[in-house]
Amino acid sequence: MTQQGFLIISDITGYSKYVNESELEHARDSLTALLNLLIRHTQSPLVISKLEGDAVFSYAPAGGFFQGQSLLDMIETTYVSFRKALELMVLNTTCPCNACRNLPNLDLKFFVHYGSFITQKLGNFTELVGNDVNLVHRLAKNQIKEKMGFKAYAAFTQPVMDSLGLADFQNSLAPHRETFADVGEVQMYVHDMHQVWERLKERVRIEVRPEEAVLIREYVFPIPASILWEYMTKPEYRAILLGVHNVELRNQAQGRTAVDSVYLCYHGKMESQQCILDWQPYEGYTINSTTPLGVNFNMTYNLEPTANGTRLINLYGKARGSRIMCMISDLLQKIMFAPQTDKNVELLRQRIQQDLADGTAFVSPPIEVDKDQVASLATQALSHEH
Repeated sequence: MTQQGFLIISDITGYSKYVNESELEHARDSLTALLNLLIRHTQSPLVISKLEGDAVFSYAPAGGFFQGQSLLDMIETTYVSFRKALELMVLNTTCPCNACRNLPNLDLKFFVHYGSFITQKLGNFTELVGNDVNLVHRLAKNQIKEKMGFKAYAAFTQPVMDSLGLADFQNSLAPHRETFADVGEVQMYVHDMHQVWERLKERVRIEVRPEEAVLIREYVFPIPASILWEYMTKPEYRAILLGVHNVELRNQAQGRTAVDSVYLCYHGKMESQQCILDWQPYEGYTINSTTPLGVNFNMTYNLEPTANGTRLINLYGKARGSRIMCMISDLLQKIMFAPQTDKNVELLRQRIQQDLADGTAFVSPPIEVDKDQVASLATQALSHEH
């Protein structure tokens, strides 16, 4: 049956040149480590379809991402982790061989398309076929680097941008067109990943630490962190978690939720604001919340993957403001708000179960990728290049 969804290729840049100028054994070890990193960061709702030498091909069904920016956050998070891994490899090696000295020449690019495909099971993987599958692979042969000078980038086709619904973000990207003999002209928008790295590489978390917290609550959900993140951040689901009638988002950056964005929470005639201080997609975030008592406090949500799902750790910071009001606020957190949060979390858990049952939420099936299989693939790819 024909499906629609996102098609994504995560492709290691500079791979061919790196292989041709490097010793096979160390090049294989480096490539294996980087491929394993890409596999780990291909998270639900993405499904790994195939490992392709120096690339990972994955897909997500239409509606798999609740918010357009979630796909972008996943790509940016993967890129930052890739660059950090490369830096650690360089710092931790004293080997003088070419394979180790040439590591800084490697980079990462992404090709993203939205279209139709048919799936067919092939071993542990689900193979995709169709014209749009062919097109996303065609995108790898382009003139982006020659015309724009980008060594690392994410290239999105027009159907992707239409599906994400992020016009402001689209306007921030560099438009680019490619013409393919069997496809014709393809409109793309290119995101410079080096700019992403410069923006995110030095970010320091702002969070309520356990020793600073007035209260700590922990909850376990039977879904991956990448899916729970959607429920924790999309306004309609956040309203369930907070037990309010409605939540709105203001002050987004290029249409995306980020640091300094504000959740406006409405409960009857009462309105409160929650300003985002820290935003680490799929890991956690911190907000500063105002209260009717005239005080404010920070609250951190951390997501920790477990064997069967995700642990949500909620840390409440001490109230700030009038001393008396702060004492009252901290006491209310313990005797009133924490028990109410427990009830709200249960309501959210029920909503998640309902969404999973009716197909509103999609959790990709687990795919076992054997480490020896990845190493073997890296060896084959290296032999092919040589």
